[in-house]
Amino acid sequence: MGLFDFLKKDKKDKPDKNNNETSKENLKNIEVNEQKEDKKSNNSKKSKSRSLFRKSREEDETIDFNSYYKTLSEEYLKEAKEKRLKKDSRTDDEKLKDATLKEIAISHNNRNNRVAAVMEIKSQDVLEDIVNLKDRFVRTVAVSRISDPDILEEIALTAKYTDVRQIAYDHLGKESKVYGEIAKYDKKSKNRLHAVNEIEDELVLMDIGINAKDKNIRLKASEKIENNEILAELLKNTEDKKIINTVLNKSGFNDQEVLYKIAKDENNNYDKYIRAKSISKLKYNNLNNKLIREIALSDANEHVKLSAIEKLNNEEDLKEIALNSGDSSSRLQAVKNIKNEDILTEIAKNDPDKFVKVEAIKGIKDENILIDISKNDEESFVRSEAIKYIESPNDLAYISMTDNDLIVAKNALNKILDLETNEENNDKNSIPNIEKEKILEKIASIAKYKEIREIAIKEITNEDSLINISKDSKYLDSRINAINNISSEKTLAKISKSNENEDMRFNALKQIKTESIFEDIVLNGEYNDVRIDAISKIHNQDILSKLVKTENDVKIREAATKKITNVKLLEEISVKDSNEYVRAVASKRFNVLKK
Repeated sequence: MGLFDFLKKDKKDKPDKNNNETSKENLKNIEVNEQKEDKKSNNSKKSKSRSLFRKSREEDETIDFNSYYKTLSEEYLKEAKEKRLKKDSRTDDEKLKDATLKEIAISHNNRNNRVAAVMEIKSQDVLEDIVNLKDRFVRTVAVSRISDPDILEEIALTAKYTDVRQIAYDHLGKESKVYGEIAKYDKKSKNRLHAVNEIEDELVLMDIGINAKDKNIRLKASEKIENNEILAELLKNTEDKKIINTVLNKSGFNDQEVLYKIAKDENNNYDKYIRAKSISKLKYNNLNNKLIREIALSDANEHVKLSAIEKLNNEEDLKEIALNSGDSSSRLQAVKNIKNEDILTEIAKNDPDKFVKVEAIKGIKDENILIDISKNDEESFVRSEAIKYIESPNDLAYISMTDNDLIVAKNALNKILDLETNEENNDKNSIPNIEKEKILEKIASIAKYKEIREIAIKEITNEDSLINISKDSKYLDSRINAINNISSEKTLAKISKSNENEDMRFNALKQIKTESIFEDIVLNGEYNDVRIDAISKIHNQDILSKLVKTENDVKIREAATKKITNVKLLEEISVKDSNEYVRAVASKRFNVLKK
């Protein structure tokens, strides 16, 4: 790092036109010498700086933060200077000369003369006296000429200006400290970010995380720290919520003392999310357990309280909250950690909040209790939740047929449909196919809701079950729906010929495709309405002729006449049939066919 790069960048302070040539030469020589020194020492300094904190981490030593936070009082600085001056080897003339040069460096109105004066000063202590001057050139030239490590450390810790502190740290070989100064105080954000990225010393990163003006730089520095002890120290010295969250979210951070302090939050310094996160990372011990219980039972903030309840591992405390807390969200959280089924059953049956009940149901394994809840709870939401954990097909069928809420009934039916089936009753986890069909038949016949009956019928594949429904269901829609799913034309013909319900007869007839079945219905059907409809589907002239000649019902003869193709027979009907309308139909058809 070139110690005088900033001299080149300065655009505000320009040297006087009447430059002193000697001063120019001196400045040039200083810069060249400093660059040489930088080049020689750069690698060793960098290595030393980057290994500084690694070493302490590897050796797992306790970090002395008091030493890191070292400050030098005015009294100390005064005594240190006095001790050095007692050993001062300068002659009186040299002292006088330095005093005069100091006065010039401070007061002369020509910058080059001020810088030249600094270059002539022999005493390191005198140079220290002028490192806090307002003139950037003068103060940086002054500190760059100091080599005494004690004086450099004093300057690094107490100097007013960051550029002076940077040079002091650089001479001391503390590259991370230099970058730390840049990260905290440089005016350009890209310089600050670059500096943070270069730092590996986590103590320096901690200092940045606490003291940098730029909040983004503070956060960036905090993100790079992994040492638990340093992270804990950082949390003790910051109120930045983003930094606190960043530290707490680090998987490796588990400083129990700090976590306890944040969770307890005696001075109301932390928000609810930070406290909740701290609680979640507390380890179980007597002290922490007491705090967790205290927060779970009485903390004023609901979010924090819920985090503590979630962390609780004492069943009695959880029971106390679940049964007696006036806050439903607290009861809900407590129930999640309760394993005792007797307590869960009491909650599932008696809690005033449906969501607490549902959470309790999740932990109940006794199916009889679940069935009782699914049949008797006032809340449909609770009954539906209980259904999820019931495997008994008969109880599920009862719910699907009788529940007053369609959604509950449908959930029960869907649970039946989801049950595995087998050919024989030899598997505890499934039911025989035939049993499932019988259950669906019963649901389709008597379930309260039409939609439930329709779903059940749709799932039935056994023809006998469909026939039974078509005969036995007390609901007409179910009987018709069953007919619509029957594929046996023989069965359909039987329904068409003899069923007393007109809708059922016609729905059965619509399913038939075979002409011989239609002929049977025409000749043997008990109800003329379907016989007439069936006539329109046949072409057998002998049957049609027989109907025209022998059938007493006018509409039957009319329907048959419309299908006859024998012109001679039509002519005969048009003359002899006893009904005028039938004769007219025959005459009209005769005239059409004759042409």
